[in-house]
Amino acid sequence: MAPILNAQGIGLSFPGAPHPVLQGFDLVVEPGEFVAIVGSSGVGKSTLLRVVAGLVAPDTGTVTVTTSEAPDRRRRAIVFQDGRLMPWRDLRANIGYGLEGLKVSAATRRARVDDVLELTGLSHLADRYPHQLSGGQIQRGGIARALAVQPDLLLMDEPFSAVDALTRESLQDEVLRLWQASGKAVLFVTHDIAEAAFLADRVIVLAGSPAGIVLDEHIALARPRDRADPALDAIGKRIGAAL
Repeated sequence: MAPILNAQGIGLSFPGAPHPVLQGFDLVVEPGEFVAIVGSSGVGKSTLLRVVAGLVAPDTGTVTVTTSEAPDRRRRAIVFQDGRLMPWRDLRANIGYGLEGLKVSAATRRARVDDVLELTGLSHLADRYPHQLSGGQIQRGGIARALAVQPDLLLMDEPFSAVDALTRESLQDEVLRLWQASGKAVLFVTHDIAEAAFLADRVIVLAGSPAGIVLDEHIALARPRDRADPALDAIGKRIGAAL
């Protein structure tokens, strides 16, 4: 089966910066794979994710999502750090925003929004506005909006960095449940080593300037995983040593 994502020879520089952020960078993600990217602050994790999302054009190289285009869905969708819900729209309208511009009927749009509201446990909050939601609920809303466009590749940019530790663990479990239910590939950026090891099939460590892959760690532990498992801790230590 062909990779769902094939990024080859990616190069990107910012004006005035002494070094490129990325140069000759390659990344492959398989269908249904959960890949986490970790690295120190400023190394280029989020920049890479935006290049993959098509939000930033690289100076060199190509990013190919190998699934077919379709007028009623998007091949990629991104979840940001802060949920990015629009304060003047209720939750239902925020989730439906990603469907605007797609060729879907009003009835299909409503059905898709209802489906992801139920999937993320937010149906009872559909009529609330962002200021009436907790941080965790806002993040789940951002995830629901991304899932509504039925992407093959879900991109997540440190989506739990703004919530407390207990909410973070709850959202981690939620993302795993959604990933396993949907079968989508996930590319997940985080600075949290333990989070990456707990969630991912594979952890990629970025370091250097320009950023390069210094470790590509496949995690063969069975699921569901125990956060207290010594084997998981050992993997985390290997990842940390590569940073």
